[in-house]
Amino acid sequence: MNARTLRVFAPLLIWLAATGAAAQDDEAVLDNVVVRNRLYEPGGHLEASLGVGLPLQTHLTAHYFFSAGVAYNLFNTFAVEARAGYAASRHTGLARSISESFLAREDKRVTDELEDLWEMNFHGVAGVRWAPIYGKLSLVSDLPAHFQAYVWAGGGVGSFQRNSVIQCSQVVDRDLGVCDNRTSLDDRGSASENYWVRETRVAPVVSAAVGFRFFILEKHGVRLELRDWVFRDNYRVNLVRDDWEAGRVTGDVASSPGLTHLVQFDLGYTFSF
Repeated sequence: MNARTLRVFAPLLIWLAATGAAAQDDEAVLDNVVVRNRLYEPGGHLEASLGVGLPLQTHLTAHYFFSAGVAYNLFNTFAVEARAGYAASRHTGLARSISESFLAREDKRVTDELEDLWEMNFHGVAGVRWAPIYGKLSLVSDLPAHFQAYVWAGGGVGSFQRNSVIQCSQVVDRDLGVCDNRTSLDDRGSASENYWVRETRVAPVVSAAVGFRFFILEKHGVRLELRDWVFRDNYRVNLVRDDWEAGRVTGDVASSPGLTHLVQFDLGYTFSF
């Protein structure tokens, strides 16, 4: 994980460590009988889940995840899970501002593409979930909430698209940042095609998460987690704008593009069979 991701996950990891220490060293806080005997035992049960993920940090892109999953609990503390879903993605206001200002600059005739512009869409991953901590929170005197704290790790594949914010093959008006087939500012609402470079690819993706599963009745549950999606970036450097706008291939593939991290907060529902 990069430094930004670690800063996001650090508070929850500290909380998990503190919870584990409290469960071991301060048994008076938890009901010993309930925790030891586990009022809810997921071991041997199949689960189905739905989830919605919201971005915790945005730079040039923003993603909103919708997912479904199936898991089998081999033991009370260990499960295997497969997830699939779709991420609705978009450019942020920062990316749009960069594109508009860049087209108006005549001094940047040779430039590099921007990092972290790939947007993930369809994706599927499989992984393992380890839940070593089981506890009970007394939200109110007559309504204790039983939970598991867990970590998750796995990998899979995703489909990605990339819409450039600096590579435009037909610039109508640099001062206005226009990159489509409009002939005037008044024609802005009738644009039917744009000429920003668009790429697609399918690539490996890995994912890791920390979270909580709260048990509601016997078969229903709520999941709260922080999840990081990681995949390899890919972009070009040393682009000559005159060559690109003339339709000629230009630039070189970046030799060390690094990794892109998409960090989300996920809220999910789980049903146990």
